[in-house]
Amino acid sequence: MPLKKPLPLLVPQRTRTVPRSFAWIDHRLRSEGILPQLRPEDLGLYLFLVMAADQRGLSCWRLDRVEKTLPCFDRHMLWDARSRLAELDLIAYRPWHHGDPDGCYQVLSVQRPPQDRLSPELHAAVSKVLRQLEVSSVQP
Repeated sequence: MPLKKPLPLLVPQRTRTVPRSFAWIDHRLRSEGILPQLRPEDLGLYLFLVMAADQRGLSCWRLDRVEKTLPCFDRHMLWDARSRLAELDLIAYRPWHHGDPDGCYQVLSVQRPPQDRLSPELHAAVSKVLRQLEVSSVQP
């Protein structure tokens, strides 16, 4: 989030610069409320795929190689994380062949969640709070 007043650098001789080989994590993962939905293995695999991807978000990795790079997660955890990231529409995955555990990944652009994803109960509760705020701001 941009700051109103610039902060002084803590270690000026170590200021980050954008290298030729560059990856980014979209801040909307946090601001759109996606980050709290992710488990540690989801975050680990997502970070790995972001760093491994080309400029269009594409990469090809075997799960056993990912497991060697991220030894804190076993292959089954990574398999589940891959499914979860795809369900959350953060990555696309296509196996090399039907049933093959390995294939090609694409890190997708982060989309704003549609409003209809709110449960009816949550929508009603939010509407009630907004109405109460409107009433209290109008009263002297």
